[in-house]
Amino acid sequence: MRNRLRRLLCATLPLPALIATAAQAAPSLRAIEKAHYEAEWSAKPSDATSAGIHRYDTRLDDVSLPFIARQAARLHRERAALTALDVSTLPQREQDDRDILVAVIDRELIDAERIQPFRRMPDSYVSLATESLYGLIDRDFAPLPVRMRAVIARERQIPALLALAEKQLADVPPVFLEIAREDLAGSFDFVGKNVPAAFASVSDTTLQTQLKATTQTTLAALARYRDFLNGLKATGQFALGADTMRAMLATDLVDLPLDRIVDAGKAQLRKDQADFIAAERMVDPAHPDQALATVREDHPTAENLNRTVLDQLKQAQDFVVSRNLLHLPSMSLPEVLDTPGFERSLITAATEWPGPFETHATTSFYYVTPIDPHLGARQAQEALEDFNRPALLNITVHEAMPGHFVQGLYLRANPQWSLVRRASASYATTEGWAHYTEQMMIEQGFDQANPKLHLMQLQDALLRDCRFLAAFGMHAQGMSLADATTMMQHECHQSSVAAYKEARRGTADPQYYAYTLGKLMILHLRDDMRAHQGSTFSLAAFHDGLLGAGLVPMKIIRREMTGEDAPLL
Repeated sequence: MRNRLRRLLCATLPLPALIATAAQAAPSLRAIEKAHYEAEWSAKPSDATSAGIHRYDTRLDDVSLPFIARQAARLHRERAALTALDVSTLPQREQDDRDILVAVIDRELIDAERIQPFRRMPDSYVSLATESLYGLIDRDFAPLPVRMRAVIARERQIPALLALAEKQLADVPPVFLEIAREDLAGSFDFVGKNVPAAFASVSDTTLQTQLKATTQTTLAALARYRDFLNGLKATGQFALGADTMRAMLATDLVDLPLDRIVDAGKAQLRKDQADFIAAERMVDPAHPDQALATVREDHPTAENLNRTVLDQLKQAQDFVVSRNLLHLPSMSLPEVLDTPGFERSLITAATEWPGPFETHATTSFYYVTPIDPHLGARQAQEALEDFNRPALLNITVHEAMPGHFVQGLYLRANPQWSLVRRASASYATTEGWAHYTEQMMIEQGFDQANPKLHLMQLQDALLRDCRFLAAFGMHAQGMSLADATTMMQHECHQSSVAAYKEARRGTADPQYYAYTLGKLMILHLRDDMRAHQGSTFSLAAFHDGLLGAGLVPMKIIRREMTGEDAPLL
């Protein structure tokens, strides 16, 4: 009878209620929070590996539609339990943690119920397969043989994953099929070359034999998937609609009308365009239309690219410290490395910090994509010009100092933060901060107020403005992919090739509006606090307070820094 009752409870009560029943008390915020993340890590082993949770390293995510539906039902139960909590007596930061967790759950429900990537996005299967392996070889969190066994275990599950895709994919938009085919092409080299190379030094012949076998079966599965995609008829629409875009904004606790948000983006585009013209005149007063060409002439050699980046990292760190722009939890810098081969088609430069729960492999990496040695002389020269020193310096500010790398430093320096503050990251806050620091460093006179750096900072700002307008335009206002491409090229100084790729990214990553939206919210908060505090305002204190809140929605940061809610824009 006791066992029968236990099975009945498990079938009818949500996980938070089970916790409450076991404790004979009302569910607490921390109990619900812990149950949520334990369930998430179990359901998404690849994400758990990246976060530094290694209990599930031999498993691959179950992305069958019935399983996803069950997970959505769990999320709804957790959300109901959270909203039923009376948190009025808790400290403000804990009250905010409840709001953050509800927003995290809402974003996951948008994926499960609206976007449905495993039904509409062929690339989601390719990304899961490769990223599940990459997370095991990227960091030395365990001895090579241990990680090798996990890779073998996951590779054994990839053929079933790709076979599942053939059953589940429907209503695929043509542009999503195009993206998947490109990414799939790079996966063959990754699985066939990069993964075996990562474990070449392992002397265990049994493991090597097993890896060789799973490599071949994985490559064969990828080839079958490629054939399937080549025969797939894609007739779906990529646009999510205004309601879903509003729902996405709500997960960042932004509740402004869409037209108000789009108007703010248009105004920022006009401002950055005017500033760009002024910067061109500063760089080349006689021939401002040649300013960009002039800047591109100043670039490092291919052999000296990473050395230049390391020097720029130190230059930026020295400036942040000497101007007291913020508190650095550590004076360490990321390792500067070549971007892994299988990611070079998509990444120019990127910073990767360790997962928030990683205890062993805690180094951060700053990846820079080297010049392809197979390029012809002219193409190689153009690639080097793309890495002109001012552009590279602005990238370093964004990716590392004081951008993303510093966010990672704060994350590592605050293990006492709540689970949700350590495990979650607002897209708008994360990218908004990095984008904001580009402008802030210019305002503070970085690089001796070099107008060339300002010009490249503005070129990147214009790109983010066009991303913002393309996201809302394509998903909520009827803008076509061709229209977005034209805007990228003619309004934001992108080449025809780059313009198409940037516009195309917005079809599958509609939240790339986050760069500009996050920056605008940070600037608005800074202006409000400066106006309120007057002569007592401290830029360093503002930055420390923002970073000290974690990568949480800007509404939460504003509330905790000012003591009240107020308009975000």
